[in-house]
This record gives sequence, structure tokens and C-alpha cells, in this order.
Amino acid sequence: MLRSPEIRADDARVLAIAALIRAEQQEEAAQGFSTLRQIPSTGIIKLLDYFDTLSSDECAAQIDAQARVAALMFFPAPLIAAAFERLRTTEPALLRRAQALQAPGFAYGLRYEGLRMHRMVMNDPETLSHLARTRATLDFTPRDDLPVALVGTTPIRDIATAKAPLLRKLLNPMLRARLGARPEKRPGGELVYEGMLGAVPLRVSVIFSNLYAQMLCGVTWSMRERDLLAQRLTYDALWGMNTGWDYLTEENAERSIDLLDRQLVVLATLFERAAALPIAD
Repeated sequence: MLRSPEIRADDARVLAIAALIRAEQQEEAAQGFSTLRQIPSTGIIKLLDYFDTLSSDECAAQIDAQARVAALMFFPAPLIAAAFERLRTTEPALLRRAQALQAPGFAYGLRYEGLRMHRMVMNDPETLSHLARTRATLDFTPRDDLPVALVGTTPIRDIATAKAPLLRKLLNPMLRARLGARPEKRPGGELVYEGMLGAVPLRVSVIFSNLYAQMLCGVTWSMRERDLLAQRLTYDALWGMNTGWDYLTEENAERSIDLLDRQLVVLATLFERAAALPIAD
């Protein structure tokens, strides 16, 4: 059976996978974004604050558009590049979100900096002086408050950020139990865990960073005979955010790794259901 090498956003399989993702995200929205609020990521914090500005209809439009983008991520990048770019540059809901997240309100708020950067700013008098001069020119007050769901009410200077040894100590038993996998070290500090989640083969890649996010994670799954390939996908990316986790603390690290475990189950279920969809002749 011959198929076009290019995947379109309105292809039947893309729309069917989008429906699966949309249902998952609509349920999450109905629950007050209870899962998203636990994700230790500035990207997700920005997204939730943006959602707070939307009406219910606007939020539904955002979920519908993002589900179609996320569905394209289940196919090899060369096949969806054109469709992805068309959606990104023409879909009104996505354009509104991009514009909003680039607005000064998000650019100047320390709430939207990773915890390590936030602490560095607060502990450096020269940086604080420069920040004060910049803020004096603004016609709004940037948000510096920290999300209580992630860090409680602990002041930023008292927060102990989670470091790689602690995260590895939590990750290894979780992925061994979930995937039957032990880490394989790759160049650049990457750890790769390959195993099975039920009947679904997964490869989980983890990188701990001292410069950017504390932890970058991606899930790869493929069924090439059906042109399906999810590469370095994350639950966050399904929502249009893939900035890594930079709000990890010694206090929230264990529950964050438990959350990652549950996210792997969600992704594996979506992969399995996507693979079961029929391919049109």
C-alpha cells in the first residue's frame, strides 16, 4: 500500500489521534488542571497562568488546536514538518497563545524563572539593582510569587533545589519497576532506559543539567511500519511546553518522579491506542 510521504494536519489518522489527546486534555481541564499544577516546570506555570486569563470557550479552542499539533508529534518529523509549521503560523488559538507568552508580564516575572536562576538573582545585589531600575520603567508589577502547589510557602532563599544525585536515586527504582530498565550512560551525561510498559516498548532519555532545566526527559516510541514515531515526547509537550523541569526541590522531588511515572502510563496508553487506529487506503 502506497501512502503520501507528507502527513497533513487533516489526515484521518492525525484527526483520530488528536481526538484521543483532546479527550485526555479536556478531562484534565475539567479537573482544574490538577496534573499540570504538579509539573515542576516554568513553561507549564506560564501556560496555567495564561489559561487563567481565558474564558471557557477560549480554553476549549486552545485545547482543540494544541491536540491537533500534538497529534502530529506521533509521526516522523520529516513527514509532518510542513503541516506543523502551517498550524503554528495560521491557527488563531496558537497565535494568541504565542503572543501572550511573549508579553512583558511573563518576561519580567521571577515566578517564570527556574528556581536556581531565581535564587541567583535574589542573592546578587548588582542583579537586584539592575532589576529594580528596569522595573521602574514598567507600567505593571511583575509576578514574583512562587506556585504554592509546587513549593508551598517556603521563601525562595530557603528552598533547597533538587540535585542530580537525589533525582537519580528516585528515578532508577521507578523506571526499573515501571519498565524493567536500568540506565545506560550515553555521551553528554544522557541516561537511557529501554524497556516495556505493558505491551508498549519505550525508551526514556534523561539529562541532568547545571545550566538549563534541572532535568530534561523525553520518551521515544515507534511503529515505523505504520509511519508512527514519537521521539523525545513528553506529557508537557502534548500541551505545547517542553522546557524541562526547573522547579524541582528536595521537598517535591519524590512526588515529581511519581508524577513522571504516571505520565509514562498516559503516554504509553496514547501510543497503544494510536497504533490500533486503522490506516486508510
